[in-house]
Amino acid sequence: MKRNSLIDYEDASPEVQAIYDEIMDTMGSSTVLNFLKALGHNPHVLRGVWSMLRETVVEGEIPALLKQLILFKISITVGNQYCTALHGHAALNLDPTLTYDDLTALSEGVCSAHLPSSFPVAIDIICRASLQSKSVEEPGWDFEDQLRDEGFSESEIDELIAVGFFSVMMNMFTDTYDIPWEKPFPEVGA
Repeated sequence: MKRNSLIDYEDASPEVQAIYDEIMDTMGSSTVLNFLKALGHNPHVLRGVWSMLRETVVEGEIPALLKQLILFKISITVGNQYCTALHGHAALNLDPTLTYDDLTALSEGVCSAHLPSSFPVAIDIICRASLQSKSVEEPGWDFEDQLRDEGFSESEIDELIAVGFFSVMMNMFTDTYDIPWEKPFPEVGA
């Protein structure tokens, strides 16, 4: 049986409310996403996940759109509907010229959207490394050189890898916790 228990703001402890306040302030939102509410039972775990989300996805050197596209591709590849919808909507909000069809094509390795040429390369590399971690050991596949050739610095490569790690972790988490859809996040593609 999956775990499904969200802690709303008014039901949270003062310590959790303080973290929720920080999340809403940082995100410029009047609510906390359901996957974070699922951690409202434990302020230490909530703080840890929020810190990783903030430092890896919200802040950093890599463009937010590229991060969301990586998060989307990993989520759709593993079949996680919650994360697919969340990151699909985030990417579409960041670049209104993109369509859901563009996101789907990009996740299948086809890029018809007007994106920097480094984006599809980084998306494919980070998704492969994240979902098939032993593939980085394959002879002849130097993913770091490929990313450097696309203009990514050492610091940016670390950040890209961290985004992939965060996505794998959160996909497992949201599946285990059976996180319900946010409003206004409908199922993508529905």
